[in-house]
Amino acid sequence: MRKTDCPLTLDLDRYVPALLVWVSNKLSASASQLYRGLFDLGVTDWRVLAYIHIYPWSTGAQVCALIGLDKAAVSRSFGFLEGRGLLRSRHSGLRKVEYTTTAEGARLYQKVLKLAMARERALLTGYSAGERTALIQSLHRLLNNLAAVDAVSDAQPNGTSSKSLRRAAVFSG
Repeated sequence: MRKTDCPLTLDLDRYVPALLVWVSNKLSASASQLYRGLFDLGVTDWRVLAYIHIYPWSTGAQVCALIGLDKAAVSRSFGFLEGRGLLRSRHSGLRKVEYTTTAEGARLYQKVLKLAMARERALLTGYSAGERTALIQSLHRLLNNLAAVDAVSDAQPNGTSSKSLRRAAVFSG
């Protein structure tokens, strides 16, 4: 079948979910390699450390809810970070554990943050202040639209089934 015979085509250069995933994957991969080499810290560990530093005495469920990380990955990061003395925990309720950074964790957070902010500046090279503000606003709008994305069901108005949507989701993560 020729490409023009397909009823639907996916233009990967304009398909926003794919572009977002590609940027995210490439940023994450290079950050993980860099942070692991310099700080013995994976990118997931950095995300958890940053969240806990910003929101002290938070739980794993709160980390997962805000940043959308896998519960098992967050749990492994908590164990790793606590084992290195970067976080400390306290029990709050039957099965609830809250975390905060230690003094050493706060120092490492500051070191990694300097590098993370330099990487962000490099990523946004060529953007004016107004364009950066517009990008941030657009990304927040996308975050706010995720509930609508999750609500897409089998009953598609254009006749597309959720099965074909699931196939397309391979590109959107």
